[in-house]
Amino acid sequence: MKIRIGTRTSKLALSQVAEIHLLLADHFPDLQIEIVPIVTSGDKIQDRNLAEIGGKGLFIKELEEALLQDKIDAAIHSAKDVPPVIHEETEIVAFTPRLDARDAFISSKFSKIEELPKGSVIGTSSSRRKSILLRLRPDLKIINFRGNVDTRLRKLEEGLVDATVLAVCGLARIDKEHLIKKTFEKTEMLPAGGQGSLAVQIKKSAEKFAEIFKKINDAETMIAIKCERAFLRELGASCSTPVGVHAEIQNENLILRTEILSHDGSEIFETNSSCKVELKDATELGTAAAKKVKKEANELLQACLKNL
Repeated sequence: MKIRIGTRTSKLALSQVAEIHLLLADHFPDLQIEIVPIVTSGDKIQDRNLAEIGGKGLFIKELEEALLQDKIDAAIHSAKDVPPVIHEETEIVAFTPRLDARDAFISSKFSKIEELPKGSVIGTSSSRRKSILLRLRPDLKIINFRGNVDTRLRKLEEGLVDATVLAVCGLARIDKEHLIKKTFEKTEMLPAGGQGSLAVQIKKSAEKFAEIFKKINDAETMIAIKCERAFLRELGASCSTPVGVHAEIQNENLILRTEILSHDGSEIFETNSSCKVELKDATELGTAAAKKVKKEANELLQACLKNL
């Protein structure tokens, strides 16, 4: 059997497909993989903020369309790039084991954020990272910083910014971990929902492919990310919402931490909750956390949901 896998064209995206291929090969050594590279709108438009042009959904839009038109059998995404609501005719059937979900400080001149002089420039396209950085250092200047990992690293080397923040897992997948100057602990910078894992999206009607990809699904990662996605979905969050959410299993319990921040980082509302390690309970936990935010921090939430 052959599976046509759609992917973005960056070095990181192709390494992610290779990761999926290796996982599949353990179960189906004779399975043939055809890689179908697809340039997404999010990759084409680099000079504008994501929130202005449609959000992170632009990184999966063309891949989703290729699925629906039967041009590909599966699409591979960074789980953090998949919006909380996807096309009703598709589903996420597998999440890969989660790598380090934390964020990393990268700079050619400085070893940690505390060393940056007042007024230093940090480049990021993430509303979450921007708000957290301003909370840590309100004296910094944060600018929009688009492009794939290699592009952003090149811009950093060219001196367009003094530092940037990237996902540890993305750097690891393209063998760039040596560039990390400091890793932010989750207590400093709560990760984005899904960060660290890959998601496999297929058509709901493609049962034979569902059975194949379910073989590589990591059950614990799926439980955690389903919890995170339930929180984001109930909250109505988009890529422009400064929100962090991370669930992980500890001592047979699922622990969920969430936070929303004002765009300038001056305000924050956090939740901490837990439940049994069951998919149904995990989804309910994420939904309940979002309802708590709506009830107890609605004014901040409404400000967070605005695209700035």
